[in-house]
Amino acid sequence: MPNHLKLAARFALADNFYVDSDVSADGHRWLVNTYPNEWIEAITPASYGNNRNYRPASKAPGSLGMTGSAGAIYPEDYNEAGSMWEHLDRHGVDFFNFGFGVMFDPAFYADSFKQFGIRYFANYPMPAPMFSKTSKSYVTYNMAIPDQFRVSQFIKEFDEKWTGPGRDLPKMLTVILPNDHGAGERPDAGYPFRESYMADNDLAVGRIVEFLSHTPYWKNMAIVITEDDAQNGVDHVDAHRSVLMVISPYSKKDYVGKVHYSFGSIFKTFWNLLGLPYLNQYDAGATDLSDMFTGTPDFTPYEALPSDIMVFDPQKALTPLDEKFDWKALSTSPDLDNPRDMPEDQKEKEEYRTGDQKRRD
Repeated sequence: MPNHLKLAARFALADNFYVDSDVSADGHRWLVNTYPNEWIEAITPASYGNNRNYRPASKAPGSLGMTGSAGAIYPEDYNEAGSMWEHLDRHGVDFFNFGFGVMFDPAFYADSFKQFGIRYFANYPMPAPMFSKTSKSYVTYNMAIPDQFRVSQFIKEFDEKWTGPGRDLPKMLTVILPNDHGAGERPDAGYPFRESYMADNDLAVGRIVEFLSHTPYWKNMAIVITEDDAQNGVDHVDAHRSVLMVISPYSKKDYVGKVHYSFGSIFKTFWNLLGLPYLNQYDAGATDLSDMFTGTPDFTPYEALPSDIMVFDPQKALTPLDEKFDWKALSTSPDLDNPRDMPEDQKEKEEYRTGDQKRRD
């Protein structure tokens, strides 16, 4: 995980952050600012308790239905004020979602599902604001598809939507890069070890931060990285302690935060930055992430580190998808907004942005 280590040394990392979730099923709810209700608290133990790996599955009708570790909100989940999707929508804040919160169970998964990554048994309803502002090509949770493919999809759609004159990036983007979850060894597919999935995820995180930090939007950007639960390996301090990284020109450099944080802290920070009221008692009562930031920015872009191909080979993982990994692009990233590193049409776009900024000033 060279990029995680490099990012932690360059930006801010919290070591007193605890997820509110116990497993993925409730964690996916917490991560969209929807606290688990009685329905979730009841079905989650039943779902995990009937895991086929540990005991025979229940023969009760519907036991294979909405009791899995789904990464989406079901109608039964809806709190009175809704989730972050409704919260952003009702306050007129533009957002866009890449693969986050759209994984329903039961479903089919295969490496051939290059678009969206999953196929469903039923036509599940989802929050209307989220559906209309979610990528229809980005791959959601599917361990058979490498995170490298997801990042390439992200970059392609980002450029199509928000690169160029007269285009504005939404105030908030949500992105899922799920392969740090880990899965079985698949040497022929570029994953010779369980740790290979983490290496895939590490490279993807490095690439997406590198890409975003080379855009003009970087000057006003904050990237928050976390995971939905901490169940894969009990931490030596607490079983709920997990990863929280803040990556921004305004994050403190090489900083380890000691303040107590929870999922609510992340959302409280989002609402503070966006000037929105709090959504529920959990974000209202949490400590925000202000300790992770500084008023003195450093706009230096990030340069991603390659993976060790003995652990994870991106090209081998992408071959079944007929995709090629551009190692050269990874090692020759342009300087931030440097016209010498841009094609002619990009220079024109940059000149337009510069002129437009002067007009605003």
